[in-house]
Amino acid sequence: MIKIRSFENTESLISETVALLENTFSSAANVMLSGGSTPYVIYNRLATAPCAIHPDLKIFLSDERMQPFASDKNNANNLEPMLKALDCEQQFIRVNTSLPIQDAAVDFESRIEPLNSINLGFLGMGNDGHTAGFFTPEQANTKTGPLTLHTDRPDGMQGISVTPAFLKKVRRIILLVVGESKREIINILLNEPQTIAAGIALSDHPNLEVWTDLSF
Repeated sequence: MIKIRSFENTESLISETVALLENTFSSAANVMLSGGSTPYVIYNRLATAPCAIHPDLKIFLSDERMQPFASDKNNANNLEPMLKALDCEQQFIRVNTSLPIQDAAVDFESRIEPLNSINLGFLGMGNDGHTAGFFTPEQANTKTGPLTLHTDRPDGMQGISVTPAFLKKVRRIILLVVGESKREIINILLNEPQTIAAGIALSDHPNLEVWTDLSF
């Protein structure tokens, strides 16, 4: 069952997420982060007031655009201020976007596969119901097999993503879904999950939460 947590406003959601990350980063945890406008506000907040980082912490992104690292379309590039401020760049598992896309997917899988259990994972959800790098029902149904996939994205770029098979390793997943424009897609996720990629991929996860600034 999907749990939903409604916050009084966006700032309350951001503050609570920052506190959760600070607490998690202080332990020997494996953490999956998401790109997106709201997550980057959170990560930049962490950069302004660095917290303690456990030396065995591992961080990685759920998906990456196959863009050069210096590009502002590269998710890891946008994460860099936080990684530098927390002095944990060596603990971040990066998608090597300089490789051919199939090789990049294999390389990324080889480095996240040894993480037997992921303590915490964040994802977003688009207005079209996509999450991470799965945009179609076929991609969202990859619940067995490889732990990463490479896709042609609707924005014309290519991407690398963990698969729903990998998400089974994540103990707790939080979907950060902010703004009135997301109300309809949250309702679809809650009531007709089988009709959107995020619902197909996640609705049977045993510990899935939606954190939102909307009232439900």
